[in-house]
Amino acid sequence: MLDIHTTSTDLIVGRHAPRPWLAHPPEPAPDLELLRAAFAPAHPSSAALQHLSNASRLVRCEPGPFLFSSPRRPEPSWWLVRQGTMSLGARGADGHFVEKRSIGPGEWLETAGAMTSPGTWLEQAECRTMVELLAVPLAAMNEACSFDPAFPQAYAAVLARRVRELNDSLHDIVSADVSARLARWLLRRLPSGDPGVEVHFVLPERKQAIAQQLGMTSESLSRALRRLSDAGVIVVNGYELAVKDLPALQRLAFPAPAQKETGR
Repeated sequence: MLDIHTTSTDLIVGRHAPRPWLAHPPEPAPDLELLRAAFAPAHPSSAALQHLSNASRLVRCEPGPFLFSSPRRPEPSWWLVRQGTMSLGARGADGHFVEKRSIGPGEWLETAGAMTSPGTWLEQAECRTMVELLAVPLAAMNEACSFDPAFPQAYAAVLARRVRELNDSLHDIVSADVSARLARWLLRRLPSGDPGVEVHFVLPERKQAIAQQLGMTSESLSRALRRLSDAGVIVVNGYELAVKDLPALQRLAFPAPAQKETGR
């Protein structure tokens, strides 16, 4: 595996580059298990995952804007977070970065962008901490398809999830009302568990950033939260939130289509 240390202007390629930003360097991350989790629930063979690990490049980035110009550099690759936290979103005309979601170890930064030329990032990113990425070459994944019958399904499933995420985001913006958009956003972030049990979690971003993600004003978000609270669906205490009625939240997120009246 190659180490690629990134700066704002260039790439320095070498082997076993030091990690000056780590006071106590940890043991190397278990990349095989990281890749296994990234392709779950599919089950590629250990041989296929080892092939990807061996072919991958290690990319280190300091906190701040993610500055790689293309997911095709230094070669067309899928990009997986190995360590650290990244924010995905968009930068407005004023230069302000609006976070839509955050990702961490085992989550894909980019998959589809490298599969066309010249190759573009589908979302802009910022590193919230020191970040390590695995750039997994497309060539290595195509090779894995040739000797592991289970790998094409894993490959396709990751792409399908990405398409669904993008479609859900677009659908929320263009078709859903404020309450439905908020309900869907909450459902996507709820920890899994018994639907009959009250679920507690902390909002991961500032409310202003959440409002921007959902294409609404901060005032509209506050009103939507208050409506859900008044209806007994959720309880809000600052950035702490409890879902009291999960079925009701699901009905708000995905309302049944209106029945058309029929004449007699």
